[in-house]
Amino acid sequence: MGTIILGNLISLAAACFMAASCLAKDNRRVFFCQFMECAILAVSSVVFGSLSGALTMALSAARNLITSRGKLTRSLTVFFFLAAVVGGLLINTRGAVGLLPVIATAEYTICSYRVRSVLGTKYSIFVNVLFWVVYSFLILDFSTAISDSVILVIDGTAILRAHRERRAEIAAETPAE
Repeated sequence: MGTIILGNLISLAAACFMAASCLAKDNRRVFFCQFMECAILAVSSVVFGSLSGALTMALSAARNLITSRGKLTRSLTVFFFLAAVVGGLLINTRGAVGLLPVIATAEYTICSYRVRSVLGTKYSIFVNVLFWVVYSFLILDFSTAISDSVILVIDGTAILRAHRERRAEIAAETPAE
């Protein structure tokens, strides 16, 4: 019970950075906040006994820091993708549940390299967080599961707001008939 409480307290600190990433206005800030979140979640994954989660979070932290500096290359993307998939499969201690961090990390690694727009990044975050919500509930990381559920609402709201703003811009640019 003590490890569940400790893991949840650590995860709560990480959740603050994820929330900040959803509100960020540029990709540099999005990925730096996510670097901080992933570094902290790597520690909580160790506390929860999920080695695949710890590995994928550590790799994600490194990837996000590199991405925040605009230095993520195709070669580094391939490295992070393969390291997450192969490493995650090799050290998975949670069976099918342990595959969720691997899938989530693979998805976001590809998107970190391919997606350039803030809106595209927010979509990728949304998909990624869905995997993490399920995973977090299954390993009893309620702090992350609940905070990530809130993140889904925040991110979804930010996506809808961006679409409304874009529609308003298009309407303003379109001459009236």
